[in-house]
Amino acid sequence: MDDYNGVVIEKQALPDSETEFVVQFNDMLSDVKAQGKQLVWFTLSIKQAAFIHLATQAGFVFHNCLEDEITLILRIQKEAYAPFVPTHSIGAGALIFNQQQQILVIREKLASNPGFKLPGGHIELGEKISEAIVREVFEETGVHSEFVGLQGFGSKKSFRFGKSNIYFLCRLNALSEQINIQDIDEIAEAKWCDVSEFVNDQYTSVFVSEIVKTLQHQQGFELVELPENNSPYKKHEVYFAGDIRKHLT
Repeated sequence: MDDYNGVVIEKQALPDSETEFVVQFNDMLSDVKAQGKQLVWFTLSIKQAAFIHLATQAGFVFHNCLEDEITLILRIQKEAYAPFVPTHSIGAGALIFNQQQQILVIREKLASNPGFKLPGGHIELGEKISEAIVREVFEETGVHSEFVGLQGFGSKKSFRFGKSNIYFLCRLNALSEQINIQDIDEIAEAKWCDVSEFVNDQYTSVFVSEIVKTLQHQQGFELVELPENNSPYKKHEVYFAGDIRKHLT
């Protein structure tokens, strides 16, 4: 059962052969329809890919896909509601300064722009923003850091694979300054740079330059803990407007 008057079929319950799949699947669909259910969901691992064409012949359509699995859905009632597939990818960039107020920047090996940019990257499935940006900074520069808060965000339509993107600007405190790039396949160089040099460099994008000039001394959104945030629909991160500058070192 799910929250949409549907049935979820666990992939571990599926048979191994295509013949058994067809028989069991048809029996299951008959039972589900008799119960008045509106939806049927199931997920196939990449090893079960041979079942995809059998499911689509039965009326299933693709709902979402990961690297090693695909989820299909059948609307028994055409007007049945099902939650949307993910419409956005999420990324984060880091504003992080050392004791000399130099900014940490990186240069990528495969980027079309030869200039430097803010460290950061994609937030992985199930990962918190506050965890992801600390991980990205370490992988790309070797610098240890702690998350302070959010200072802004932007969105872009039709980013990759037709999906939109949300980009969070995160403020971090540097806990170390030594550069020791971990992701040597992606990152060509990382360094601490004078802010004026970075924002005025001809290869620094106008967007990133404005971010740094505007947000370097601004307030932002603090990560807060709410005692009441303990229901089944608990939010794993909550941010409120506040003066994050008090947390900067």
